[in-house]
Amino acid sequence: MRAHRDPARKAGRPGTAVRRTERPARPARWLAAALTAVLTLGGCGIAPTGVQDRGRPPVISYSPTWVTVYLLRDGRLEPVRIPVGSDTASDIIDTLFRAGKQPPEPELTTALDTFRHYDTETTRYAESGRRKDLGDTTGYRLNVIISGEGTLSRAGIAQLTCTIRQNKQESIWSVEITRLFPGEPRSWGEHTCFEFRDLAADGVRLPP
Repeated sequence: MRAHRDPARKAGRPGTAVRRTERPARPARWLAAALTAVLTLGGCGIAPTGVQDRGRPPVISYSPTWVTVYLLRDGRLEPVRIPVGSDTASDIIDTLFRAGKQPPEPELTTALDTFRHYDTETTRYAESGRRKDLGDTTGYRLNVIISGEGTLSRAGIAQLTCTIRQNKQESIWSVEITRLFPGEPRSWGEHTCFEFRDLAADGVRLPP
C-alpha cells in the first residue's frame, strides 16, 4: 500500500519552483491611498479644489511729507512745494538746497548755489527771553551751519530763514546762519522772515 506523500514536502524538494505572492509596487499603493482619500472627501461633502487666485498681495503705500521751500523768481521769494522724507529741520534745509540745484521750474533760481548744508543745531531760549506774545510757549533758535566760498547774500539768508519759519512756526522763533569753513567761521546773525517782506514775490505772503 502506497503511502500518500505530503504536498508540502514535495514543494520543499530541490529543483521545485515555489510560487510567491508578489506585493504591489509602491507607486500603486500610493495611488490607491490617494483615490481612497478623494472618495472619502467626496463622501463627506468636501469637494477638492485647485489653486485659486486671491488677488494681488498687499503693498505698503508710501505717502511723502510735503514742505514749502523758498526759491527765487526774478530775485524775489517764491514758495515751492517739495516732497521730503521727514519734516525735521535738517531734512527741510537739505530739500531747499536740493531744489535749488534742480528747480521744478526753469525760471526759479537760488542764492545758495555756492554753499552746502553742513549741519543744524537747535538751542532753547532762556526763560527771560520768552516772547510775551506767545505766552508760555517754549521757543527755539535754529542755527543753520553751511560751508562754501563767498558771501551769503540777503536773498540767500531770506531763503533759509523763511523756509524754516514756514514749516516750523510753532517751535523755531528765529534762524541763525553760520559758515563753518573754509577759512574762519562767520556768522550772518539771527533773523526772522518778517525782515524780508520786501523780497516777497507778488501775491506771496511770507511767514513771520
